[in-house]
Amino acid sequence: MNDGYLPPEHVYSVIFDAHAEEAGERSWLVEADATEETLRIVDCAPVAERFGVSPHRTDAVAALASFLADLGSRNAVGLDFPFGLPKAVVPERRWRRFVDRLPDWFSGPEDMTKRCRMHARLVTDGAETDVLRATEEPLSAVAAYDKRLCAETFYGIRDVLRPLVLTDTARVVPMQLPSEDRPLVLETYPAGTLDTLRCQKRDGRPAGSGPTPALVLDSLTDRSVEFTPSAREQVLDGGDTALEAVVAAFATFRNTVDPANLRMTDELPSVEGYVYV
Repeated sequence: MNDGYLPPEHVYSVIFDAHAEEAGERSWLVEADATEETLRIVDCAPVAERFGVSPHRTDAVAALASFLADLGSRNAVGLDFPFGLPKAVVPERRWRRFVDRLPDWFSGPEDMTKRCRMHARLVTDGAETDVLRATEEPLSAVAAYDKRLCAETFYGIRDVLRPLVLTDTARVVPMQLPSEDRPLVLETYPAGTLDTLRCQKRDGRPAGSGPTPALVLDSLTDRSVEFTPSAREQVLDGGDTALEAVVAAFATFRNTVDPANLRMTDELPSVEGYVYV
């Protein structure tokens, strides 16, 4: 039952890099137009270039958060960073409260990693320092507070999601119910989405490398993703991060066509967040 739900007309995705000096150059944003049947990629660019700001994390993240807050209805955004932490290490049972209190619990990414590992050891009788969220376990993902990811998790939640949640200018699904007058925000994981595309051919790439960009784009084209000529060129010139942003846009698109995907009955997403692939 759709309950009057209208799918997004515009889809955005962001591959978020929290590097202090170069976040705006390393983070990429894709813009696309959507119908119920097709996704048309129209732009792909680094966040600093797209918004005309310094690549420093403070400026780039502020510009991104402001842009997302102004989107309004019939828009959906996929963000490539963890929206939560494992239930075992979070002293809060409600996701919104967790987002609100994150800056009070942790002084920064390193402090978050340290405290989460300490809690993980306590709840596993010393057996584990890294525990996964339920949504991460099938995806071979690393822990949200892993040293390789902790900066994206911390700054993404604190500086991108938290302002949207506290001002109620977006709905972060499935933890929050969709609203007809607010944009949807989803957590995406391009590596997991690529696995579902089954792009196996490597065309001579080194062992362990992913499929070629052309193969990924062709696979997406087979799934009703279209590209303007300029956007396709931007993606191919932008390298792996630009390609990941397109894959994240596709995941956002296919998961927002049907509102059933945006509502969960399981308790864990209400605490930990949920990864859409």
